[in-house]
Amino acid sequence: MNKVLIVDDEPMIREGLTTLIDWEKHGFAVAGTAANGREAVEKHKELRPDLILIDIRMPGMDGLSAIEEVRKTDAACHILILSGYADFNYAKQAISHSVDGYILKPIDEDELEAYVERIGGQLTRKNEQKENSEQTAALLREELLQQLAAGKLDPGREGSGELAALLGTPAKYYQLLLIELHSREHSLTMNATLRKKLSDIVEQKQIGWVFSAEPFVGVLLKDYILQNGSREEMRQWIEECCGERIRFAAAASEPVREIPMLLDWSAAVRGLMKRRFMQSGQQINMASLTEEQERGEQEAGLSIEALAQNLYYMLDIGSKDGVDKAMQEASGQIVAYDSSEQSVKSNWAQLLTIVLNKAATSNPQLSVQEDLTMITALYLAHHYDEMLAQLQQRLSELAAKIGKSDSQSVMKQMTDFIERHYSENIKLETLAELFNYNSGYLGKMFKNYTGDHFNTYLDQVRIKHAIELLQEGLKVHQVSERVGYANVDYFHSKFKKYKGVSPSSFKSVPGKPGME
Repeated sequence: MNKVLIVDDEPMIREGLTTLIDWEKHGFAVAGTAANGREAVEKHKELRPDLILIDIRMPGMDGLSAIEEVRKTDAACHILILSGYADFNYAKQAISHSVDGYILKPIDEDELEAYVERIGGQLTRKNEQKENSEQTAALLREELLQQLAAGKLDPGREGSGELAALLGTPAKYYQLLLIELHSREHSLTMNATLRKKLSDIVEQKQIGWVFSAEPFVGVLLKDYILQNGSREEMRQWIEECCGERIRFAAAASEPVREIPMLLDWSAAVRGLMKRRFMQSGQQINMASLTEEQERGEQEAGLSIEALAQNLYYMLDIGSKDGVDKAMQEASGQIVAYDSSEQSVKSNWAQLLTIVLNKAATSNPQLSVQEDLTMITALYLAHHYDEMLAQLQQRLSELAAKIGKSDSQSVMKQMTDFIERHYSENIKLETLAELFNYNSGYLGKMFKNYTGDHFNTYLDQVRIKHAIELLQEGLKVHQVSERVGYANVDYFHSKFKKYKGVSPSSFKSVPGKPGME
């Protein structure tokens, strides 16, 4: 609604003009009145009216002097002069001040309404043009901001120069922020909601512009540097706009002094968002121009089987610290090999499948279905640190469930471990790492406890189980493989060393000396 200011030294005229015509019909509302020229100038500063009805002859500052003061700061305001004198000099001065009309008192209602209708139409057309112009500028600004975020903005006058002009008064610093939302709801709907709510905050505080940069929501900050308190404040605003159920990841550039400088940063910010799985969630992470954008596969490759075996051993002996250590080792190798979200999750899923299958084989009482849910859960994780913390908790619980009692001595745990894993390629060094001992010292402890060196004890356990398998009718090469000897000839020599006969002879001659 356009605003009208009525100025006259006679109270009855001021009051009468407020109701003489239907102001609202022509798009106006009476915003205020003034009794003299000085008061009119002050009311103009306060109300910024679109139309002023003003008498010429008033005590103190007259109407023409008041119009002259108004014109010093406002060339657009429409003015209608009211006067009881048909004086050519007044009319001449009025024309010099670009007034819209000169109405003689007593005021003719039809004449006043005709003026108001004409001025109202002019204001309507002007407002429509202004609105269209603002909409066009807003659309162009949005398009250029999208190009900036995508790193496609023309650094010349046609691009960054035009954007700078649309952003108004130059800032000391600019900063680019990208936000990505995670939820089962429709991403476009979520982005639109965040954009609207965050725009209300950012633009009301006049610290920048919020725009669409699918799949992100972009923010160009103006003289609002994301550091310390302001960074936390922005994080809280985003969290409040998202709501409790929606999680987000965010990345920002360093502050720069010129718009074109952000083109160097847009790729770094987008690159960090591509690796958002490896970043902390619900935080604003800062991009770096010197940071490596993508990691290739390492030449050494990745042995998931070896990592799984190590983790399983730690689970088997119930070592929470060992589980943590094995997970750290696996994490380091998996991320170094390929840090993309798909690769990291796939490799962890493969590792856990091996571990849980091994655990189920040696622990029939274990509910594998329950523990397999951790594999499903890792695929739902939005960030790596959250996924790792969840896995660490679940595996620690599993270690407590299937691990051996802490009251058992290390030596008893070792002999039990050998009994369960004799068919695998276990070594004293392996157990030394599992139980966190020096291998030489552990070997001496083991010899004192069992009376045999580690390798001798392991051989005897394997031969004992080999006898059981031979008596069940298995062939020698089958038995050799099942008890941990990959080479049949080596198995044959070991068997003869400890039992005095070959495996085949032992099998065919029950009761032979040395038989257990």
